[in-house]
Amino acid sequence: MQILIKLVLAGIWMGLIPAVSGVIWVKRKKDYTFGESFLAGIIFMFALAEILILPAIYRKLSLHFVTTVFTVIMGAAAVYGLWELRKDAKAHIRRIRRELPQVSFWMWIAATAILVQILIAVVYAHMDADDSFYVATATTSVQTDSVFQFNPYSGVEYKILPKRYVLSPFPILLAVLSRLCGGLHPAVMAHTVYPVAFFTAAYLVYHQFGKMWFPEKKREQGIFLLFCAVLIWFSGFSVYTAGNFQLVRIWQGKAILASLILPFLMYLGFEIVLEKKPGYSRVLVFLTSMAACHVSSMGIMLAPVVLGAFTLLALWRLRSIRCIGAAFLYALPSLVLGTVYLML
Repeated sequence: MQILIKLVLAGIWMGLIPAVSGVIWVKRKKDYTFGESFLAGIIFMFALAEILILPAIYRKLSLHFVTTVFTVIMGAAAVYGLWELRKDAKAHIRRIRRELPQVSFWMWIAATAILVQILIAVVYAHMDADDSFYVATATTSVQTDSVFQFNPYSGVEYKILPKRYVLSPFPILLAVLSRLCGGLHPAVMAHTVYPVAFFTAAYLVYHQFGKMWFPEKKREQGIFLLFCAVLIWFSGFSVYTAGNFQLVRIWQGKAILASLILPFLMYLGFEIVLEKKPGYSRVLVFLTSMAACHVSSMGIMLAPVVLGAFTLLALWRLRSIRCIGAAFLYALPSLVLGTVYLML
């Protein structure tokens, strides 16, 4: 019974809370879906964690304090999102009733393939050597009520913080969520709950690409998503492919960066460049850049590369010099943290 309660809490914090808090960032798009709000909510959660955890590390604040502040802010965002959702609840219900019968056969096949991948990732959990640092850091933080203050290998307090990891404290978010889910062990959280949430989020990004490239073509959208699922399923020809990272260690920050955040940043870039009036709040691009910094130190370097590529496209297509200023603001988290990294 106790583990059931913890799993229900995990469903709330990894499913419901992101889905309703994400409404804040997609509400300007009149026909947004719950998948889009869930994506935005996950990104918001990562960005918020970066903003809260970094100061906590250097101020040596306790984990329970960070957890409390995180809970208050995410809770407030969820309440506001529910309030906004209430205004359009009837319209959403009508749209779901209208579109559900129109889901193509290929989309159901794609959804089945994705579900099988999730079940395999959860039931046959891959044991990865990197867990000895990432998951162990979360476990150490939970046990010591600290934020990145103790070496997970030895239990000795850090005299010098590990500069390779400290600016991207994704394992601490695992510790925070572990506490919020009734004390669910970080290893269980990482290997059983994270794959469900992050596999879903990653494929939702690919589905958004399908809707962008094949508008009003349900059959083609389903085939495209199935193609993505098959391509990822057979990406194990190397341990360094993004698909292999997604399949076997989606709970690690670098895997989330490759399979979820960078593709979503590219999708937002296409939205800005190709659409005359982008449907999403541009703050979401800034949050995604911040989320990339949070999950992996590679994100600090790669997010500006993606933003720079789309800035060149925007300059060519939109013929507006303001694109450079906007790109600078979007890349600001990477610029600041990159500078700090070089100073360290």
